[in-house]
Amino acid sequence: MEIYFLVMGLIVALGFGVELSKQNHWEGRLLLPKREIRVSVSFLFWCVIFAVFLLFGGLRYRVGTDFESYCTIFENICKDWDHVLYGGTERGYVWLNRILSLYTTNPQWLIFVTNALICMFGLTCILKFSRFVPISLYLFYTTIYYQGFNLIRQGMACAVVLLAFGYARQRRLLASVLLILGASLFHRTALIVLPVLILMLFPYSQAMYFVYLAMASLAFFLREQINGFLLRFYPSAANTSDTYLYEEFSPVQIILCLIYVILCFLYYKKLLQRDKRNILYINMSVLLLGLYTCFYWIPMWGRLQLYFICFYALILPEVISCEESRVLRTLYYAVIWGIMLFFYMVPVLSSGSGFWEYQIIS
Repeated sequence: MEIYFLVMGLIVALGFGVELSKQNHWEGRLLLPKREIRVSVSFLFWCVIFAVFLLFGGLRYRVGTDFESYCTIFENICKDWDHVLYGGTERGYVWLNRILSLYTTNPQWLIFVTNALICMFGLTCILKFSRFVPISLYLFYTTIYYQGFNLIRQGMACAVVLLAFGYARQRRLLASVLLILGASLFHRTALIVLPVLILMLFPYSQAMYFVYLAMASLAFFLREQINGFLLRFYPSAANTSDTYLYEEFSPVQIILCLIYVILCFLYYKKLLQRDKRNILYINMSVLLLGLYTCFYWIPMWGRLQLYFICFYALILPEVISCEESRVLRTLYYAVIWGIMLFFYMVPVLSSGSGFWEYQIIS
């Protein structure tokens, strides 16, 4: 399992390289026979980051419990484009398999291409919208990217939704909506993000935040009745495994969400003075605190939360950047990153589990 930590460390180190090259305006020079081309060192760091993400995920072999099933889907579609088993599968994913089958019958190419799409959308978002690349890369790596090793369709959808979140913050709503609709072609659950993002764009009084948290607390005490109501719309979920029906209370995630909310309100005025569009980040932080605290029991929350957890890759750097003191900014990152790293490593240190065994195609 050391390979996961090694890659994570390399990616974070390269992220710091991006930050240093931006701050110091590092440039390289490519000398050609008749001219000289200036190349941003930051761009070179990004190329290496993309290559690491692409190769580590794209060359994996039999990593994740669903690896074989995705290979089987590809092989069946190669033989029959209209295979009856996949009539209900999202059209975008089916057509991706069909298009690849025109060029190859090797399912490993499906793994490589889907991983490339996750990397492309996720890293594009971080490149365009992150104020502190290392923490954004870390959060992307430990959430969407890693889960994409197993949840391939949803991993692609989540990466697209992350980019849509960045465009929503810029109020480029048409681009954001089109991206979410595109994401739903790979996993239809992505559509749940659309109304949430729209609601989070509007400013609310601070009293409304307390009303929301109070209602969330009430819903927690009525969770059995609410759960029964929700399962009427998705009855098959009641018969599935815990993969779809998570009922786990995560104190660590709640502590982190609470820290994020405290920081948002601590720098509330500065965030909005810098850019009124940051209200999206504030609203989303309050929403997620309530969801992780009081709604972790809803059907398929373990899957649905994957769309939202990586939003902190943009929210956290934006909030901390409002602090003028470099020492205090460093302290914030040290504490928050320390908590995340500790509980990222605990499963391995305590039981040697927590990661899919990594192996590369031979």
